[in-house]
Amino acid sequence: TVSDTDSFLQEVSEELRRERLYRNIRKYGWIAIVLVFIIVGAATYREYMKSQAETEAELFGTSIIDALNETESADRISKLQEIIAPGHNSKAIVAMLLSAEAIGNESTTLEMNGLKDVAESLSVDGQYRDLLNFKILLESAEIMNIEERIKAYDALSEPGNPYRLLAEEQMALIELELGNTDNAVEKISQILLDAELTSGLRNRATQMLIALGKDPELINE
Repeated sequence: TVSDTDSFLQEVSEELRRERLYRNIRKYGWIAIVLVFIIVGAATYREYMKSQAETEAELFGTSIIDALNETESADRISKLQEIIAPGHNSKAIVAMLLSAEAIGNESTTLEMNGLKDVAESLSVDGQYRDLLNFKILLESAEIMNIEERIKAYDALSEPGNPYRLLAEEQMALIELELGNTDNAVEKISQILLDAELTSGLRNRATQMLIALGKDPELINE
């Protein structure tokens, strides 16, 4: 009958489809297996690298603490110099700590050069590079002329720079150094009106105005 014929053809068709499926599995099944291995391997490698990064960060932090716990400055410097930083940003942190320890020591020039090397590295994040440059400027006041310092602080005082107001504060101090009291007062007043002003900088700016014989309340009106 027609129904029997249709049923027979359907069974043959399904059998052919199954055979074609099994043949494709035998032919291309290894690709799926390889993909599974790649996916699992990539996930495992990612977790391994994440674990490694966390371990390195913990060891780095422990090394920093151990170095800073030394009583003598020379011992702290020695231990900081032995630290193997896991990345460029970590190197920036070590360089800043060494710079702080080097103040007043014979190794100041050496550590300042180290700071410059790190600051010039393109691999260091912008925020670390700006901070390093700011520290270089603060600690190089005696060896840089005023024009160089003004130019450098002006670059750091651009909008968006996290150390903009601190650079403005230093420029106000340079104006005082030059004897330009009115310019210094104007710069300090602008700092006090800035929306990003911190409490510490507000206190310093207010004290500077008072020392210059100005009333901060009148300045801000």
